[in-house]
Amino acid sequence: MDLKFNVAQLLKEPVGATRRYELEEDVQELLAELPLVAPVSGRVQLLHIPGGVLATGTLQTTMATECKRCLKPLALATDFEMEEEFKSTVDVLTGTPLPTAAEEDAALLINAHHILDLGEIIRQDLLLTAAPAVLCQPDCRGLCPTCGKDLNEGPCECQTEIEDPRWADLSHLLKKTSKK
Repeated sequence: MDLKFNVAQLLKEPVGATRRYELEEDVQELLAELPLVAPVSGRVQLLHIPGGVLATGTLQTTMATECKRCLKPLALATDFEMEEEFKSTVDVLTGTPLPTAAEEDAALLINAHHILDLGEIIRQDLLLTAAPAVLCQPDCRGLCPTCGKDLNEGPCECQTEIEDPRWADLSHLLKKTSKK
């Protein structure tokens, strides 16, 4: 997986220097909880800023998911934006360690070998863009709660009126008034 970039040369250049990359990477090993159908692809730009690198990009992939009502498998195309600031941990010219705060996110640090790793950031962005409730169609009827038949394929043979035993005494009253 090539989501790691050596930014030593970029950090030696003046602030404002950039590098652009085209990505097409299989990141499935990063996302066990979110199966992907296609690799992550798109453009990434690395911009030298004071103290580190700003990584921005527009990426896309296709996620495997299922309809939340009828459980049919679906492939969902997803586009997402990435923008994160990575902080240098070592001065590129002297090799001197730079101070970092204890609460600093390790995923946002450029390591001692000047490697910037986008893997964790892409994983987090994909998890945030994953739709929590995807439907195969807006009027999906779902599954019958009794027999499990897909109601999009037609009605099932189950009793359509489900009686709640807590209302049984009141239903007798309704039946008596409807006979009159």
